[in-house]
Amino acid sequence: MPDTPLPTVFVRRARAEDGQCMRGFVQQLSTASRRNRFHGAVGADAPGLLDSLLGAEGELHAAWVACIWGPNGEEIVGEGGWHVVDARQRRAELGVSVLDSWQGSGVAHVLMTRLIEGARSAGVQQLYGDVLESNERMLAFMQKHGMQQGADWPWDAGGSVRMELRLS
Repeated sequence: MPDTPLPTVFVRRARAEDGQCMRGFVQQLSTASRRNRFHGAVGADAPGLLDSLLGAEGELHAAWVACIWGPNGEEIVGEGGWHVVDARQRRAELGVSVLDSWQGSGVAHVLMTRLIEGARSAGVQQLYGDVLESNERMLAFMQKHGMQQGADWPWDAGGSVRMELRLS
């Protein structure tokens, strides 16, 4: 983190018109951060990526961006969202990422708080996220937010751990 004060961050719902800004955000993520977020080598122009990050569909998908005001307008420094994968059980998968230079600044905490509040308001019963076993920082972060390792998740899950939070 730089010694100079960081610009003020504001969090808002993501919008379809954020595509170019989100593309720039994904391009700025380090290879390790992309791997941790998407569990593989993903480029900003991967088919469907921007739609999945921005295409919020009311009660089935919600997304937020953490932004600052830069010289050319808004700049995304973090993103997060959830999408319902099982409508009957109201179960949703979540994801969060923050630019490397902003990690440890509290941006992820604000995003996660919004994700949980938004999911609760939408009637989601359970949130989960699959985290690479090597991403100890994210595993600890999710535990701070009340998430626990899923009891029904297989121990040999391809190098990832399922973290879950019951909202009801």
